[in-house]
Amino acid sequence: MKKNNALLALSAAAACLPALQAKAQQIAQDFEIGIRHYNYEEAALDEDKVLNQQLDRYDIEVNQFRLVAPLSDTMQLNVDYQHEKMSGASPWYTFQLPGEEPKQVMSGASIEDTRKDYAATLKVALDRDVLSLGAARSTEDDYDSTSFSVGYAKESEDRLTTWSVSADVSNDDIYPVDTETFRTRPDTEQSKHSNSYLVSYARIMNKHWLMKIAAGYSRKSGYLSDPYKQVFVTGSLIGDSRPQKRISRTLAMQNRLFFDEYDAALHLDYRFYDDDWGIQSNTVDLAWYQNLDAGFQIVPSIRLYEQSEAFFYESFHTEQRADGNYSTDYRLSEYGAVTYGLKITKAFENWALMLSGEKYYSGGSTFLADAESENPALLDFTLISVGVDFTF
Repeated sequence: MKKNNALLALSAAAACLPALQAKAQQIAQDFEIGIRHYNYEEAALDEDKVLNQQLDRYDIEVNQFRLVAPLSDTMQLNVDYQHEKMSGASPWYTFQLPGEEPKQVMSGASIEDTRKDYAATLKVALDRDVLSLGAARSTEDDYDSTSFSVGYAKESEDRLTTWSVSADVSNDDIYPVDTETFRTRPDTEQSKHSNSYLVSYARIMNKHWLMKIAAGYSRKSGYLSDPYKQVFVTGSLIGDSRPQKRISRTLAMQNRLFFDEYDAALHLDYRFYDDDWGIQSNTVDLAWYQNLDAGFQIVPSIRLYEQSEAFFYESFHTEQRADGNYSTDYRLSEYGAVTYGLKITKAFENWALMLSGEKYYSGGSTFLADAESENPALLDFTLISVGVDFTF
């Protein structure tokens, strides 16, 4: 099943075990194990935005495991496993009654799916050079993905500057289900391919400031539509149809500022995204890492996001398009979002306990967004997680 932006964000969050992600340029001195459990719950839609009274959406349970294993003084193996179990309903298509705003038609609440991710990365560090090789596999009931990656990083002689380059390639196979019932879904296997490249520059500006700049390029091709979404166009219900190629570019900047007087650090990140579907986005992340007595750390955070809409998107299509591309998917609409987060960590002698929560709100006029017609399926969700890290 094609994942929505929130699920991708959740996967990215679940894949990030902060306590174990430090020391990117060095080999870990000890074995480390991280375990996380995430509970993700999408808020029900407002009744006045839905046509078929199906208001509830997805609930997802995520369990994640990570092992960091130093094999020698120069070699390290990272192993990740993630299991997701999701159920609920998802936006299907929009419909507009005369004189009214478009309303959302939801799927039934009978959707259930399981996703498993496996990944392994081998890192070899020689003096100031680090080479990494990775492979990953993801499976769902109707979706398989395989990817490979390679990365290289080099520190300057004074070890204040690090240049990094990385590349990955992936192949995804989609097997839509219930094609005899829903005739707009492809009844044969569909595939898409992607490759991406990233170059970054990191510099220790002084003992209180670490800065990193990164630029990325990605190309996707093949079946990029959502087989489970439909579009109502001039009296007919057709399948979601998108261009078969998508090229995107990103530019990101990260800053880590340390304040000795407060025993704290400010994380300030910005990311710009642009693609040839007409979507541009801006993301600002702000987090304050406050160390406290007795091994406690508290991290309040806020994330601001906004994007423009894809050139073939409409909240409801009233005219036929010459290129044949149609979508009413809220993920392709203009919208903005705000995420409030709070994380508390308690460190013990060789293990640490973590509890965190996030609240996400989106809207057509949130942050810098100014949508002419807000998509009725825009998302709000709550994410709660608990985890533990061991070092031995």
